[in-house]
Amino acid sequence: MSEFKFQAHRGDSVSYPENTLVSYLAAVEQGYKIVEMDCKFTKDNVCIMLHDGTINRTCRRDDGSAFEEKIASTALTLAEIKALDAGLFKGEQFRGVRIPTLAETLETLRNADADIKLDNVFQSFNEEQFEIFCETVKAADMEEKVGFTCKTLPYFDWLAKKFPRAHMHYDGLMTKEALEHTRAVAEGRVTYWIPYENKSTAWFKGRFADPEFCAEVRKYGNIGIWTIGTMEELSESVKVFGAVAAETNGQLKPYMLADI
Repeated sequence: MSEFKFQAHRGDSVSYPENTLVSYLAAVEQGYKIVEMDCKFTKDNVCIMLHDGTINRTCRRDDGSAFEEKIASTALTLAEIKALDAGLFKGEQFRGVRIPTLAETLETLRNADADIKLDNVFQSFNEEQFEIFCETVKAADMEEKVGFTCKTLPYFDWLAKKFPRAHMHYDGLMTKEALEHTRAVAEGRVTYWIPYENKSTAWFKGRFADPEFCAEVRKYGNIGIWTIGTMEELSESVKVFGAVAAETNGQLKPYMLADI
């Protein structure tokens, strides 16, 4: 199973505060080969690592108290974001953990034995933010380590052209036309991500992984399965669906691949 890649969803987000450097670095140390992460923007247009549109779920004041009113990341400057505690929601042992910027994250993981996968939330950026996002990645000069997940073809095409050495990930509507198009645009550097039907993907409204669907998609490139948390799900992903990658929140560890 040495060719199989485990992807850490927002880093090791089970045991560490998600989308922070401690979470990303913990995933690398544990042997995950892909670290998935999300970006948002501040009021002063700095790209930061955050999944939600608001800071409420994962951020606290330094005294540990939560924010009652909803506060969007775009309502706060970078300095105000950096004053928030992004670790306490996971436990006192993470007090003082801060939200990193995208630039800080790329630099921290520059020499890590893992690829970086930027999730498709960037498709919600306005034109100026999207340009800053792309230029931040360009400036890091890490194109062969950074991948982009796209759910629509225009973004897939644009990023595949702008970053010709980056790995592309597609999790949009997988019609025959879309699969043929993405393969033509980024042949040899695209992974198709299909959801596993379980509690963590219950919100998804499209088609879940099944043997027939996965066999069809594999004709166009490698497939990854998201998001799994048990050995049974891992075994089915590999042996039945033919996946070469799978995403986990951290319940499954890379060393467990030896048991399937």
